[in-house]
Amino acid sequence: MAFTSTTPVSSLIGANLNGSDATALFALGTIVNANNGTRFEYVCCSGTFTTGYMVLVNPSGTAWAYTTALMTQGIALTGGQDIAWAQGLINRSEYGWVAKQGRDIYVLCTGTMTAGSTVGVAVASTGRLRGQPTGEANSTLMGVYITTATTTAEASIGVATVTWPRPIASLTAT
Repeated sequence: MAFTSTTPVSSLIGANLNGSDATALFALGTIVNANNGTRFEYVCCSGTFTTGYMVLVNPSGTAWAYTTALMTQGIALTGGQDIAWAQGLINRSEYGWVAKQGRDIYVLCTGTMTAGSTVGVAVASTGRLRGQPTGEANSTLMGVYITTATTTAEASIGVATVTWPRPIASLTAT
């Protein structure tokens, strides 16, 4: 499944937002803007990531599998890491572009996801998004708005608008 926002609007010649490279073609951490207000970052992948896979990008430009274990350890809250999603297949130790924000971003989901959730989405232990039970904390991800519902219990690819994805530790106001 190829990402729908594949047209770079930044002046970056040769950026293939749907592919991967065996050798680095750009500096890690390079940002490119695409249509639909989408921003991509060039990374080296620590694992094989399929379309919609959620990753944690560290300041040096390495993408790691994003799981609830990282959230509960507080890793995603400190140190300048960002959350992003692979928009196509990127193999382990290869280089590619991951989507950090914008419209029509593919996100890997587990279970039923309702379009337009107002309480945030949760991150399953696999790094996939899932529906957010009311009052649940420590795995809540804000800044992700599901625009296409998913209804299967297995892994499926949904579509989201991503503004500024960030984990929160509590659903209550402080």
